[in-house]
Amino acid sequence: MEDEFNRHSNPNDELLEDSEYSRKSEFSKAVITQGQVERCLVLRSKDMKPGYTSWVLDKSGNAHPQIIPDSRKEYVSAVEALKNLLSPEIDSKESGMVKKYDEKKAVIFEKYAYHERIRRTYSEKLDRFIWIYSKEVFLPQKGAELLAEDPSAINSTKCILTPKIWDPKIDAYWDSLVDIADTLFCDLNRLIHRLDYFKGGMSF
Repeated sequence: MEDEFNRHSNPNDELLEDSEYSRKSEFSKAVITQGQVERCLVLRSKDMKPGYTSWVLDKSGNAHPQIIPDSRKEYVSAVEALKNLLSPEIDSKESGMVKKYDEKKAVIFEKYAYHERIRRTYSEKLDRFIWIYSKEVFLPQKGAELLAEDPSAINSTKCILTPKIWDPKIDAYWDSLVDIADTLFCDLNRLIHRLDYFKGGMSF
């Protein structure tokens, strides 16, 4: 009988019982939320700076890229992760919070996004050269090459690919996003405070 039991037993059962990830383990949302709040605070305590790549020489004199992440993107992502984590509480207590944030974010995107240029042409109606655009609207990566007027032939249809021309707008986009993320983070903390979220060991 004992051999029959052993043949059908899962060898991982004993490991599961001793593991912190066992079936009996309790997932505490309050603990996860507290950790995410702390992460947001740590990230916001840093200078909000664009990311960049520096080059480090090894002992042999070879250069290796060292990528410094954009602190603004890290902070905004952390706040949005907290928003997603608290989505049930937001839906029941502050249903307009996310909508307000998304609306502000959409306004910022429209202000700084790149409307893809296809070519230049002359408009007889306007009596000047104009851009023809596609339907694509997006925020380019920094350093991207985009169509621009040829500085040697501005009054013509000639255009050239030029790197970094949208970089100032990209930085302005992320700077503005930090501002509305600050407001969202404050609203989320007020919600957590009203719910006494960190009292009593809440879990699910």
